Amino acid sequence: MAIPYTINSFLSGRLQIKSEFLKYIHVSEFTIENYLKNHFKGVKKVKVSKKTGRLTLEYDKESFNPIGFFEFLNNISSETILEILSNAENGFIKPAKQEEEGNAKKWFLLNSSAFGLFLFRASIPANILTGITLALAIPVFKKALNSIRERKIDVHLLDSSAIALSAFQGNPLSSLLMTWLLSLGDLIEEKTQGTAHKAIEELLNYKNEEAWLVIDDGQAVRVPVEKIKKGDKIVVYTGEKITVDGIVEEGEALVNQASLTGESNPVLKKKEDKVYAGTFVEDGKLYIIAEKVGDETALAKIVHIIEESASQPIETQKKAEEVANKAVIPTLIAAGTVYGLTGNINRATSTLIIDYHTGIHVSIPVSVMSHMTLAAKRGILFKSGRHLEILHKVDTVVFDKTGTLTIGHPEITEIIAYKVSEIELLQIAASLEQRLTHPVAKSIVNHALEKGIELLPREDSKYHMGLGIEAKINGEKYYIGSTRFMEHIGIKTPQKAVEDRERMHEDGESVLYVVKGKTILGLIGFSDPPRPESKKVVEILHKMGREVILCTGDNIGAAALIAKKLGIKRFYARAFPDEKAKIIKELKKEGRTVAFLGDGVNDSPALSVADVGISIRSGADIAIEVADVVINNNLCNLIEAFKIADLSLENIEQNIKINTTANTIGLLGAMFGIFNPVTATIINNGTTVLLGLNALKPIWKKDTKYLDEICKI
Repeated sequence: MAIPYTINSFLSGRLQIKSEFLKYIHVSEFTIENYLKNHFKGVKKVKVSKKTGRLTLEYDKESFNPIGFFEFLNNISSETILEILSNAENGFIKPAKQEEEGNAKKWFLLNSSAFGLFLFRASIPANILTGITLALAIPVFKKALNSIRERKIDVHLLDSSAIALSAFQGNPLSSLLMTWLLSLGDLIEEKTQGTAHKAIEELLNYKNEEAWLVIDDGQAVRVPVEKIKKGDKIVVYTGEKITVDGIVEEGEALVNQASLTGESNPVLKKKEDKVYAGTFVEDGKLYIIAEKVGDETALAKIVHIIEESASQPIETQKKAEEVANKAVIPTLIAAGTVYGLTGNINRATSTLIIDYHTGIHVSIPVSVMSHMTLAAKRGILFKSGRHLEILHKVDTVVFDKTGTLTIGHPEITEIIAYKVSEIELLQIAASLEQRLTHPVAKSIVNHALEKGIELLPREDSKYHMGLGIEAKINGEKYYIGSTRFMEHIGIKTPQKAVEDRERMHEDGESVLYVVKGKTILGLIGFSDPPRPESKKVVEILHKMGREVILCTGDNIGAAALIAKKLGIKRFYARAFPDEKAKIIKELKKEGRTVAFLGDGVNDSPALSVADVGISIRSGADIAIEVADVVINNNLCNLIEAFKIADLSLENIEQNIKINTTANTIGLLGAMFGIFNPVTATIINNGTTVLLGLNALKPIWKKDTKYLDEICKI
């Protein structure tokens, strides 16, 4: 499949394309940019934004061949380019981010040590002190130069102008103080982000990956992924994650590759096709020969993906910075007007020092990352700051039932056999359900094993998402599944079975049919009690002003019973995975901001279309991968996630107000000659540091009782 893309602009010397492929590909922006520079002659500059999916390319009109570039995109498959870029990334030196790590600290220490020279300023020539001060401000001047090259008038121009003016008019100490405060702001941001990234990396070890290793006798045994070696054969079943990069030796399956390639539809994989770690088998079974394992695979890059997305500015920051940048030109005009009217260079310099951008630019990312760090320490993974922001805006929370609002370990409450004994019925059901990860499947298998029933080997198994499973046992075709599955495969239900089913539904039991050929052998009833904390969580969400809706594939009786127990007024029953997604879309059309909480393979479509998809750590791999937020196994963690999101935006809004108020006072004071350059610097950059410290509140505030107590049962 060729890379999907659209052409946004195609001008002389510059073109831009947009592709969903770029949003989800696991390699870094640095790798993509370097590959294009090295692969195509005449490329002068490449800018890739994985957040927006845009690629901007500036080229030399004489040597670059745009036709060849577009032919390359049209003819190469997404899998081939993925492999090329993966190999390229393994060969590259890591991005400049790694090379520059610690630069903020070095800059801060250099600026701090320079203050010692001013103790002896009486014996040091003024021009030497000025030169040292200007040399220390080179990072600020570089930013200003880059802004000019990009035809932007922003805060870097104000900072550099103020530093230069102050230095050249004989106030090197004032210039140094400005530069020192800027370096302190950079240091705070770097340290905070480092702490947050470390917490996120630790949190990503929430699940020890395992794989089914095929051993010499053809049997599959569950082993840790680190024990898989190149050349080993593994088998991957429906709903499971592929944990190696490799070649399909046998089998066919629909594989969800969205996390790597951005393809919205699953791809059919068969013999000799390549598959990648971090993708999921949606339907089918694959035997795979491992080619790349461990750190060589795409799976090893998950931390990098999250670190990259977490550093992206949130909408609140972008809007605030946009307003702040619009104040740059008026500030320049004000400084010029003040100098023109008074002839006082100090007033003009003081006016230039004040800006509204720096405090926002430093404090908002720090606030986002520090709240993500707090969340990580509480067992909550936000995959980006944007999802922290959106969760704050959520007014509707839609829950799946099984394993989410309920304990996820359904209890077998009743077995009704018609054509065989209860033992035989349970043996057939457990044999069909073996190796499936759904809670009901696990419950049936465990119930059989507890009774000492031996599981029979199954063949040609096929999983019908949200319905049931079919397979052969001893050469005979069997089915197990819901009423809708029976309708789907054309099984007629005898009156006796209908009566039993209705009675079980009235008792709040869910029902599975066990079928041989076209004959119903019996019914299995089960119930899944609510989690102890579910009712309290629903109650708190209502108090927060967030509506709770239940959306389940279970029957109306079971759905109504659980909704009544938990105080949920609105529910949807017998909802297929696609129907759950449609319900979410309809709610969004009503103008709601919707979060969906689910933990199973069946929930992945709804998780994808919700404004915020939330999964539980104990859920299916694909649900965790698709989700935007991953919480711990206690639903009270959900309340904590909402509280942290709310606190984060409150902190950001508080900092924006402080920043606006302090700098407005500073600007007016500078213009009227009340504040000299040093005082203006302390007000402007001192405010930035204070905002940074305020944004760090979740990290330095050790007492988290306010989170412990919000969901006491």
